[in-house]
Amino acid sequence: MLDDLIAALLGMDALDERFIAHRHRSSRLALGVGVVVLAVWFNYELIAHRRIEVDLLVTLVAIAVTKVASMLWLAHTD
Repeated sequence: MLDDLIAALLGMDALDERFIAHRHRSSRLALGVGVVVLAVWFNYELIAHRRIEVDLLVTLVAIAVTKVASMLWLAHTD
C-alpha cells in the first residue's frame, strides 16, 4: 500500500525492483550512519564529560536490539 502511494506521488505506474533495492540500500546506509553518529556522541559524552547519557544509551540499545531481533526473526521465518 505504501509502495503504491509512493509510486503515485512520483508519477510512476508501478515500482520496479531497482527502486525497491535502492530504497533498501539507502535505509541500511541511513541506519548505519545513525548508529555510528549516536555511538560517537555517546563516547564523546563519556570521555569528555565523564558521564553516561542514559537517553543516548537507551536509544543505541533499542536500535541494536531491534536490528538483531528482526534479523533473527527473518532468518527463522524465511
